[in-house]
Amino acid sequence: MRLINTIRKKIWLCVNVAFAGFIVATGFALYSNHQLKNHLVHIRDLDFHLAMHSNELLNQFVVQKDFYKESFLFGLPEAAESGNGLSPQIIASIASLTETNRSRRSLPADRIDSLLTLKERYRKYSEEAAQLYPVLAQGDDPGQHIKILQDLAAIQSDIQNNLEYFAGFYRESFRNNVTVLMDMTSRNNLLLSGFFIALLAFMTLAVNWAAERTLIKPLAHIKEAVRAFGRGQRNFPALEVMDGNDDIGELGAAIITMTKDLVRTTVSKVYVESILHNMNDSLIVTSDDFRIRSVNRATLDLLGYGQDELIGRHISKVLMAFPAGEAEPGSACESNFAAHLCRNAEKAFLTRDAREIPVLLSTSRLKDGDSVAQGLVYVAKDITERKIAEHKLEQMALYDFLTGLPNRLTFHDRLRQTLKQAHRENHQAGLLFVDLDRFKEVNDTLGHASGDVLLKSVSRWLSGCVRDCDTVARLGGDEFAVILDNISQPQDAVNTATRILAAFAGTIQHEGKKIFSSPSIGIAIFPLDARNSEDLLKNADMAMYRAKQGGGNGFCLFAGASNMELSAPAGPEA
Repeated sequence: MRLINTIRKKIWLCVNVAFAGFIVATGFALYSNHQLKNHLVHIRDLDFHLAMHSNELLNQFVVQKDFYKESFLFGLPEAAESGNGLSPQIIASIASLTETNRSRRSLPADRIDSLLTLKERYRKYSEEAAQLYPVLAQGDDPGQHIKILQDLAAIQSDIQNNLEYFAGFYRESFRNNVTVLMDMTSRNNLLLSGFFIALLAFMTLAVNWAAERTLIKPLAHIKEAVRAFGRGQRNFPALEVMDGNDDIGELGAAIITMTKDLVRTTVSKVYVESILHNMNDSLIVTSDDFRIRSVNRATLDLLGYGQDELIGRHISKVLMAFPAGEAEPGSACESNFAAHLCRNAEKAFLTRDAREIPVLLSTSRLKDGDSVAQGLVYVAKDITERKIAEHKLEQMALYDFLTGLPNRLTFHDRLRQTLKQAHRENHQAGLLFVDLDRFKEVNDTLGHASGDVLLKSVSRWLSGCVRDCDTVARLGGDEFAVILDNISQPQDAVNTATRILAAFAGTIQHEGKKIFSSPSIGIAIFPLDARNSEDLLKNADMAMYRAKQGGGNGFCLFAGASNMELSAPAGPEA
């Protein structure tokens, strides 16, 4: 046919077909992204708001309940006033939650009615509580108000159950909607992938790559965040009050206050010791010379000691980084105690087998009535799992998931630090930009699994060709970079490039297939070729492309935009 009788026409035909397919696929993608955006906006503006607002409402109610409890148990009028001050906020929060629910079509009408009923029920409860608890806090006999107290307790429990129900419902709704959004995204990706396969293989790869970077990974992070929100409860400690997992600092203060009150009212010592002994968090009480006077069961389980092994020993036996020079016998005073006071501070406990356990530590003074401090109370929570999760998140953010090498973000930071040190110490630094030759052909002919095996092998080869002070990073795809710290001359970078070329001489076996590859390497030297990280990376990239234009399997030194030295290849390309 005359329409495609020349190479140019065939190329233009392919370009036009690909362009037409791109336009159609773009239309599908835009429609898909519009739907996803609508769902995301819905989740952001409604579901997430409801989940956060309902948890905040529950938190306010629990805090108010604790204020009323303190005013009743300890005779604190200011606690009753604080509790009464929260009533308008709680009523406003219930009203706001109700109004937000009216815009949610999927919510049954009876649930909105339940919120309205809850609002009126709480209003009556708050009015009765506002009258009763200040009177009790002033010293009025509770025996005259037993019936009212019992009714208020029943109403209080019913309101809290309703608030917990709504908080759980909205949190589960938020999680389900995100999961539906994930499923919708996956279906859209499959449709787009199938359409691209029918038109052009390259378009399929491009769309899959774009979808992976812009949708799948971000939504996977959102899903993990929702799971953490559902199971961790760390940002909403008030939800865990019923299980005894109060905030550590508040728990320590409550224990001290409760102990003093129990002493005044001659409450059973066995009862107090039972409460302290069965706490979920570690509790250690020391004397004024920091000798351990008592520990609870959680401390013994955490550290692996027996009770007799700790009683009478110095607190530094289990608490690492104990302030030195302030624990001498007979030197106890307020200034000494002040050095050890902390609230939610990250410390480390030392176990019986010399292991370090990270803990969140809060300390408070232990006083005998109104006299001076008699010692300290240490309340600690084991945060080992949180530290492990933080480390995993750091690894995901700073290192490449496939090869384990530093990623682009970490590479740029280390390059800037290396150049700053080189400038201060007046020495040179080298940058090697490494790109694999014909990597796309490996993926197309042998599959992505073989490409991944090759990338992992390349990362090992590169790491084996440099010093411990150097950095090997994966910038993305088949692009790698090597930072050479403190080199004396450009020849040092050339020697490293030569070792890298030699390392590629071998082959890789994967599922009975042989994988061959070779690198194209661009070299730039600081400060000879550039005086900042951006220009140095750009120049190394230019040198790499020059090496690739020379046939690949070699390296090129940058020596100015129009004067680059191209090396001879290390050997025939595989």
